[in-house]
Amino acid sequence: MTAVCETIGVARSNVAERAAGRTPKRRGRPPLPDCQLLEQIKAAIANMPSYGYARVWAILRCEAIAEGRAPATASAFIG
Repeated sequence: MTAVCETIGVARSNVAERAAGRTPKRRGRPPLPDCQLLEQIKAAIANMPSYGYARVWAILRCEAIAEGRAPATASAFIG
C-alpha cells in the first residue's frame, strides 16, 4: 500500500481510513432543519430579493446574535 500511496501522492493513513469504511466525525453543531432555515431566509429577503447567500447569511447571523441564539453556519447556505 505504501508504494501505491507514494505513486499517487496521498497519505497512507487517509487511504487506510477510507478502506476501513469509517465515516468521518462531523464537527460543530448540527445544521438547522431546512424548513425553519428557509422561513428565516424568506423573511430576510422579502424586501431585498437580489441579495446573495453571503449577505443573507450575514443578516441571519446578526439577527441570531442580537436574539442571543447561536448563528447558522455558512455551510447551511452553500450546501
